[in-house]
Parts: sequence; structure tokens; C-alpha cells
Amino acid sequence: MKYGKDEPFTDPVVRCDSCQKIILKKSLHELGMCSCGNRKVRALLSFTLWEYLKMRFWWRIDPEYLKIFGRSK
Repeated sequence: MKYGKDEPFTDPVVRCDSCQKIILKKSLHELGMCSCGNRKVRALLSFTLWEYLKMRFWWRIDPEYLKIFGRSK
């Protein structure tokens, strides 16, 4: 399994600790912060339907990652 609590942190998406937006980890590394200016993020624990659609079809996040949350297709 690529993702999980017993694996190294490789989650492709994180959540801003301040404004609660989901952020691509790749974008976070490039910008160094969320668009709100906050630098603190946390692992994604849940997400809305809109966030799921954004991750699945716009960002094309690995389906293996989405399976962790019970959403695979």
C-alpha cells in the first residue's frame, strides 16, 4: 500500500490548517504556503463531494489514494 498511517507521508493532497482548503502537495512545495498565506497544513481526513470531484477529475489524483476514504470510482 502506497498510502497509510504506517507508511511514509506521501499523500498528494493536504488541508490548510487555517482556511480549510485542500491543496496539492506539489503546489505547496512550489509556493511554500496556502493561497491564504498560512504555512501549516494537515493530512486530509475527509472531504466533500466537490473536493472529491476536484481531486478525481481535475487534479487526477491517484485512485489508490482515494480508496483510503472508500471512494474508488
